[in-house]
Amino acid sequence: MEGTVLSDINYSSGRSCLRSNILSYKRLIHCILLVVCGMFAFSSDLDAQATISREGISYPIPPSTTNRMFFLQRTPNTNTIACDLNMGSNGQVNAKNPLTTYWLRYGDSPKGEKKELNFVQRHFAYGLNIKQRGDGKYEFWFVSYKKYHMYLLQTKDGKWRVYGKINDKLTVLGSIFIYINGGSFWNPHVDYVELRGKDLSSGKEEVERLTDVKKDPDEGHDKEG
Repeated sequence: MEGTVLSDINYSSGRSCLRSNILSYKRLIHCILLVVCGMFAFSSDLDAQATISREGISYPIPPSTTNRMFFLQRTPNTNTIACDLNMGSNGQVNAKNPLTTYWLRYGDSPKGEKKELNFVQRHFAYGLNIKQRGDGKYEFWFVSYKKYHMYLLQTKDGKWRVYGKINDKLTVLGSIFIYINGGSFWNPHVDYVELRGKDLSSGKEEVERLTDVKKDPDEGHDKEG
């Protein structure tokens, strides 16, 4: 009788140890899975690129930099035009040519590698006409569309900003999007130009679509973009 009781106790104790080991093993596996999933999530966050949907296409949003003023995107691909301050070797803005435009080639690489505009693109599409207005103020527009003027000014805290009218409100310009719907190489059919910026008074985002965007006879368009 005593032996039977001892056997039962030993059997019960063995089962308890087995259950304990199984639970410990499950906890260990659970912890490992949490760590691994966390690592993958962290990696995904690092690789993630903020995007904005335009006409059914997901366009990358270029990262903000100290010199980035605004960016321009258009159909038919995600290649992006960045507009930055043109800094001299002395760390100051180039007074004669304060802004520069160039490609971020997201259509070629997810990183959006930088590429300079070619001659045609700079002189007939995405180059800028800039006029100095005195006191460090500049007025400018794209060579391909001179009807919309923008302004480069330095704020009281020393930061440079590009300003433009959106919905008849003065805004800090953020982005421009051009929707091209057919047409020829030198005479594309532009359905609209979308402007986005932050209202100086309210701080709210303003969005406006310009539909009367026919080119002037002396205006050009891009090539190999």
